[in-house]
Amino acid sequence: MKRLYTRIYFHFVGVLVVVGLLTSAVFSLGQRGAFWREVTQRMSRHLSSVLGEGFADPALQRSMVQHMHEDFELDLTVHDPQGRILVTAGDPLPALLPSELSRLRAGRDVLRGHPYFSVVAPIQDRQRKSLLGYLEIAPPHRYRAFSLTAISRPLLAVALVLALLALATAPLARRISQPVERLTEAMRRLGAGELSYRIPLVAMTNRIRHRHRSRLDQMQQLLSAWNDMADRIERLLRGQKELLANISHELRSPLARVRVALELLPRDGDSDARIAEVEADLLELERLISDVLMSSRLEATGLSARPQEVGLLPLLQEVQDRAGHDPLTKNSQIRVEVDASLTVEADGPLLRRALFNLIENAAKYGAPPILLTAQPLVSRPGVIEIAVTDQGEGIPIADRERVFEPFYRGDKARTPHNRTAGFGLGLTLARRVAEAHGGSIEISSLTTEPGRPQGCRVTLQLPRYSTRV
Repeated sequence: MKRLYTRIYFHFVGVLVVVGLLTSAVFSLGQRGAFWREVTQRMSRHLSSVLGEGFADPALQRSMVQHMHEDFELDLTVHDPQGRILVTAGDPLPALLPSELSRLRAGRDVLRGHPYFSVVAPIQDRQRKSLLGYLEIAPPHRYRAFSLTAISRPLLAVALVLALLALATAPLARRISQPVERLTEAMRRLGAGELSYRIPLVAMTNRIRHRHRSRLDQMQQLLSAWNDMADRIERLLRGQKELLANISHELRSPLARVRVALELLPRDGDSDARIAEVEADLLELERLISDVLMSSRLEATGLSARPQEVGLLPLLQEVQDRAGHDPLTKNSQIRVEVDASLTVEADGPLLRRALFNLIENAAKYGAPPILLTAQPLVSRPGVIEIAVTDQGEGIPIADRERVFEPFYRGDKARTPHNRTAGFGLGLTLARRVAEAHGGSIEISSLTTEPGRPQGCRVTLQLPRYSTRV
């Protein structure tokens, strides 16, 4: 019952069943009651005239009443002109009321509805035109109360009609629910990053679709509008990525020329410090350009080469050695703890670059010592967890997802004149590398004790055997 189609279809069928049952009840009870009222009323007049011929003989009267009861399965009661019971056949009927007696004396029939339907008719002497008494009859017992047997035939007829309507309702429910289900699936895929997915529409050429767009139902118009929106979003994002990648690529040439020009400049005591600052800025720009190009390539094509089995101990030691020579990380007291036999199937240079970005972030915004570890994840067999831990203030919970967005920087990274602040691409690239290997990345704290540094722990969870994307 979770699918919209199922809910709509059973809603239609439920409404049809209720309508069918009510129709059966009205038909079987209402029409049957009206029929038996008419029949009983006519029968009471006929039998009262027959009884009038032998009313003077009590024995003949009782015999006639008994025969009528047996032949017609009726309950009969004969009253004298004062309302007293003379003869009864079948179940005894209630005594007559004074108001009913007055109507009968006037020559009119009386219809009674309590405790069940009955008719009282006057018995008259045709020759003398005098009132002899009253005859009250009630229908057979099987027609008085509601019973499933009495409505079995109309119920079967209505059930057949309902079955035909249920079969006819299924395509209608499908027509209503299918566009909504397709739109839900499309929204789910778009949210997951599958920008190329489009909702399949009714097979129709573009010319015919454009000519008859006004004739499409509203659901088809909604799906078509969603596809148009997805096209615009995909073109916009593709254009932004291409523009950023092209600009980054084109910036490499002028940066290289600036670096050559700086090498050719004469150096002395006054200009050497300034040139060193310019070279440091150039290094940061080159790192930014390299991160942008690598991030764009990973998002567009995934891993470019087949992953190889990489030993984690040599890989982490290489990252430690590089960090020991980098000006930003050489004083961070980096330690490595990993089993020498532990391996992972990965793109070694990419994974090394992602881990160095994590260490660089820890050195900039955390506090030493920095611990680099790798171990199998017990809760998820076949998954390796590589963690970078520092003893700094940590990252607020509200920012732990946003720091992975491109060019996003927290409050500490936006501090004025902070020359160690980066551009907000380190964690973005680390996430892209993890996702390209079929893994994930998470941020957590070491402790939540008040008044003490919380610390920060960034973990890469990678499958031991790469599932490339």
